[in-house]
Order: sequence, then structure tokens, then C-alpha cells
Amino acid sequence: MVNVVTTEVAGLVFYFACLLIFGYSDRLVLFTFLPLTLIFPVAFYHHSWSVWLSFDYLIEGLPQATGRER
Repeated sequence: MVNVVTTEVAGLVFYFACLLIFGYSDRLVLFTFLPLTLIFPVAFYHHSWSVWLSFDYLIEGLPQATGRER
């Protein structure tokens, strides 16, 4: 979920920055946008997993020992 949301936000920021700030054509932005949105989730996978684990730790904490484990 973290990977999907980050990919969508990064894609929208890139898209609007290219259109509004730099003034590139819509066609050029879409042709460069597609490969980036396919590569970014694969490259960001391990980082998104660590962000997800940190959120999980903040919400639930570490599992508590029941006394039976040795």
C-alpha cells in the first residue's frame, strides 16, 4: 500500500511539474511518465517495505513474550 500511494503521489508531482512549471507538451510528458511509473515501484519496493514495518511497529509494537518460549 505504501508503494502504490508513493508511486501515485510521485507520478502526479512529476506530471504537474512538467506541465505547469516547465511547460512541456502533454504528449512528451505522457511518454516519459509511463516508463517512470513502471520502474519506480520496483526500485522503491524495499524502501516501502521498511516504511510499512515502521508504521506497524509504531501502531502495534513488538510482540510480547508469553513465558512459554525458551
